[in-house]
This record gives sequence, structure tokens and C-alpha cells, in this order.
Amino acid sequence: MTSPQPTDAHLRLAHSLFEEIAMRDFSKRQRSIIDLVLRLSWGCGKKAWMYDGYADFEAVGVYRNVVSEELQYLERNQVIRWFPEYRIVMLNKHFDDWTIARKKKSSSEHMKKLVNASLQNIEVTNVLLSTLLQNIDANNESLSGTIKNMTGDNKKYDGDNSSTPCGSKDEEGSKESILNKSFKISSSTNEIHTGIGINDTVLEEESELSEMDLTLRRVEEKMIAKTGRMYYLKGDEPKNIHSFLLSGGTVDMLLAAIDESFDQYQPRYPTDKITSVNYCLTFAWKKLERDRAIGNGKDAQPMPTRSQPQQKQRRGNVVPMVDKLPASVQWQIEQEQAGANLAREAKSINDFPEMAERLKRLRSRA
Repeated sequence: MTSPQPTDAHLRLAHSLFEEIAMRDFSKRQRSIIDLVLRLSWGCGKKAWMYDGYADFEAVGVYRNVVSEELQYLERNQVIRWFPEYRIVMLNKHFDDWTIARKKKSSSEHMKKLVNASLQNIEVTNVLLSTLLQNIDANNESLSGTIKNMTGDNKKYDGDNSSTPCGSKDEEGSKESILNKSFKISSSTNEIHTGIGINDTVLEEESELSEMDLTLRRVEEKMIAKTGRMYYLKGDEPKNIHSFLLSGGTVDMLLAAIDESFDQYQPRYPTDKITSVNYCLTFAWKKLERDRAIGNGKDAQPMPTRSQPQQKQRRGNVVPMVDKLPASVQWQIEQEQAGANLAREAKSINDFPEMAERLKRLRSRA
């Protein structure tokens, strides 16, 4: 049975900040994210955590498809500082800047009273608990020993005496899980600046991932950066990427093709957008063919760009709408307009010689 001790490695957190986190109206997912960030930043002797991917947040039960949304919400409310392009997140310890409201009925004054009362009855609580432990049945000795250890720990607690802030032990070896994996920031003060570059960090890749898995992860991250939303490879996309790499393509060529496809894409209608890596793979194959042509001494033709958006094709039996009347209706309108014009121009029967001649013969017969 586990028995955590105060002398074990632990997270040093100011009581005022801990109380503020407990009183703010965070959702369960947001609180899990905050706890994870604290564990892997301050809990590892750093001011920030550099995560490998959104899948790392699943260590505390937060699904990867909601991580970006929750991080954006926490950043808007100034709870965290997030640098998505470098996968770095840190907690803003200045909780006066937080814009998330407190929970209903939460009160700092009430919390202070509870703290004072708890400090005043330390001896009474310990004596009462010792008396209760003595009355435990012999069948619960294992449970009694565990509780006694907890009681004794409260008397001798004196803060963080651990020399390993991450909680790792030297004799356990260097292998770490995703949750305990840390990244070193090349700065003596561990300060995080908005202008931090890729060269300022040293990334330790997870040894369990294969080269192909890392390639697929890089493609997903590139699509996330381009689309602005979560993206996961689906269907035959991993197989098509694998085929491209086996044919001589490189990861950098594929990532460059994704950039090129998004830069040259012209939507046919407002909501039209790129939704698949397979579309970007066509650019990657053309890049590969051009490189092969150059290698063989042939003239490589530049890939044509689409200057005009393609006209939307007719689908099914739907008749496209045209801004033109049928020929018969148009003829009728023209005849009516011509007749109206003649009516407006005619002033007497003498203006129509034939009609005047007929009228004259009718009168002569009478």
C-alpha cells in the first residue's frame, strides 16, 4: 500500500495561490489542465512546461480534441500564458489578473477563519485521533499503521527538503513516462519570453515512438497549424504518406507541400477549405517528380497555379438558374411593347390607310 510522506518530493505552492485555484469557477477539465501544468512546470523545477503534443494531456483524462479549446479559454482569462507554436504553457501566478469569477458562496474571509481555527486546534485533533486509533480492532492493524504514519507526518512536516523536485529517484533509471517527461529550457533563470526560438529549447523525443509515428505526428501538427483546428489522420492518409516516403519523398518535402497547397488554394465558395492531407499529397508527388526530372537532367516545368476559381459544375439533374426568360415569353413581351408603342403613336384612322379604305367601302355600300 502506498504511503506518501512529506519528505518525499512534492510541489511547493503558496497557500494563497492554492486557495485561489480552489475558489475559482474552473470546470473539471480546466482544473485537470492546471494541475498538470503545475506538476510538470513548478513540480519539475521550471517555470513552464513544454509538451510534446495534445495527447500528453490525456494523462489526466483530458481528451486531445478539446485541449486547444480549453487552453485558449484559460489564456483569454489570463490564467495561463500559452505559446502554441513552441508547445509551451505556464501558469500566471498573479491571480489578481484572472478574469474567471469565483464560485458562489466562496469567500476569502471564511477561508481565513477556517485556517486560523485549524491552526489553533492542532493538539486537540492529534490527541483525539490517537485515541481513536487505539480503539481500532486488531483486524485493521494494516489500516491503523497507515493512519498512524499520516498522524506522525503532520507533527514533523517542515516543507520541501527534497533534492529531486520532479519526484524521480536515481535508482529508478532514466526511462520516463509521458507524464514525468521533462524538457530543459536553456536559460539559467528559466524565464519564458515571447520571442523564444526553437534553438532555445532542447527536446527529448519519446523513445517508444517509431520514426514513422513521429512523421505522422509532425504532419498532424502542421495541419493543425494550417487549419486552426484539431486534425487527426484518418482513412488511408497514413498509408498514402507511407507510400510517398517509400517512393523517395522526405518529411520536409511533405511539410513544404502542405504549406504550398494552402498558399495556392482558392476556394470555389466561401465555406470551401482543405479538409484532407490527401489533397496536399498531390503537391508533394509533383514536387518529387520535379526533383527527379532535375536529377535526370530534364527541364522541370513549374507547377501551374490556378489563377481563376473553377466554375462550380452541375450536379445530378439540377437545372442551373439563369437570369433569362424563355424565348416565347420574351417574344410576347416584345410584341406587347411594339403594340403599345403603335397605340401611343396612332392619333386617327387616317394613320392606317388600309383601315381607312375599308371604312370608306363600307360606307359606300350602306
